[in-house]
Amino acid sequence: MATLNDYARRTPKVPWRRVALAGLLLAAAIAAAWGLLHTPRSAAPRHVILISLDTTRADHLGCYGNTWIHTPHLDALAAESILLTDYMTVVSTTLASHVSLFTGKYPHTHGVPRNGFVVHDDNVMLPEVLKAAGFHTAAFIGSFALDSRFNFAQGFEHFDAEFDMARGAGGVDQNQRRAQAVTDAVLRHLDRHGVPDRLFLFVHYFDPHAPYDPPPPFDALYSFGAGRAPPPDHPALARARLPQALQARLWAYAGEVSYMDAQVGRLLDDLRRRGVLDQALVIVTSDHGENLGENPGVPFDHGWTVYQCDVHAVAMFRLPGGQHGGTRLDLPAASIDVLPTVLKYLALPVPTGVEGRAIDLRRPPAQWPDRTRFGEATKPWHVEAESGWYNVPKARCVRDGPFKYVCAPAAGREQLFDLSSDPHEFRDLLGPLLPAPLARAGELRARLDAWTAAARPLPTHFERQRGDETIRRLKAMGYLEDQAGSADEPEP
Repeated sequence: MATLNDYARRTPKVPWRRVALAGLLLAAAIAAAWGLLHTPRSAAPRHVILISLDTTRADHLGCYGNTWIHTPHLDALAAESILLTDYMTVVSTTLASHVSLFTGKYPHTHGVPRNGFVVHDDNVMLPEVLKAAGFHTAAFIGSFALDSRFNFAQGFEHFDAEFDMARGAGGVDQNQRRAQAVTDAVLRHLDRHGVPDRLFLFVHYFDPHAPYDPPPPFDALYSFGAGRAPPPDHPALARARLPQALQARLWAYAGEVSYMDAQVGRLLDDLRRRGVLDQALVIVTSDHGENLGENPGVPFDHGWTVYQCDVHAVAMFRLPGGQHGGTRLDLPAASIDVLPTVLKYLALPVPTGVEGRAIDLRRPPAQWPDRTRFGEATKPWHVEAESGWYNVPKARCVRDGPFKYVCAPAAGREQLFDLSSDPHEFRDLLGPLLPAPLARAGELRARLDAWTAAARPLPTHFERQRGDETIRRLKAMGYLEDQAGSADEPEP
């Protein structure tokens, strides 16, 4: 069987993609004209603002119930938004997660298994659809993981990925930038070019990613002495008592979240001043969470597991004028739902093959029919499959109602959790080997196996043109290291 790289080398560009985009352009024009005729002016957004909070756990924001971390700006936005409380990312690494966000597809369909791989041209991404519908598309990136060399810039007319911070040994530079620099870049762009008639603005903040290093005064905001510290029921503390040195990482992570919140607030204030905010559909989401010590084998990292600390993420939709503000939806939603939801709200056509489900934001549903959701990990790299789909040997999960089945083939482990009574996954229902949990696990295992067997990834390859530089930069950000801290090869 040929490897994915063999396919990448010999598969030519296919002309149908240009035909598909032309079709989307025509359909978008018709849909936009129909929407202008049949949608009240006050309800039709002129702009779409998508803010991505990298490595941000939902349970570390006040709007999701956190009581000790200061996030006033995101909490205020959530009060004006539709907040999704049971939202999961389908993959827990930056590039793969954002490609799922922009395509509405699982990784084993869009083809990007993890950071460092190239997005295939045949993926139709959200900025391409919005550009075809007449939006000016602009992106402001906080991390090298989303650099244009990985073909993530598809559809963007303006793609700002000017990094100014060094991370790691060996003099590696330009890997990322702080939230203030990202917000500054957005404001400079708007000052220079003004607000277009229709704007799609994608803003990516990277700060809560390790190493946690918030700038003053946020570096001293949380500690026992400051009076703001993790409560005893914090999942990392409830499972096992962390040494004080490791608890300090919880404080530093919290400082990064609060610092990022301040810069999000600065961005929102400026958009409000320019008259953009109340004419926009605003989406705030996170690409994945972070293991802060709940799983001692891989603490203070992500991508190794599909536990809730990795996959439970932030998602809120603010409609123009704050319509339906304060609505909390306990729907089984996923990151692949964002693209179809945005396009449904804008009355634009959804590309073929999208695997997500649109939420009706104008009439937020009280519930959905039963829904099965899937997720996958991206590490460790040394177990990757040489044919088929790279991530098959890594941890995967399936969600059905409150039940979550986790399978980690490389580790020889399977688990079953009931999240309604055990939200932090402390109790594996398969431990006692009782008949009912075993039967439920068998049913979910069959669904997961069928989903895995359905993998049809678009061809991809690890970015080789500037391969040594790519590897150095990803290593500097902790993306090419195993649990012991030694570097793995970037490909199987």
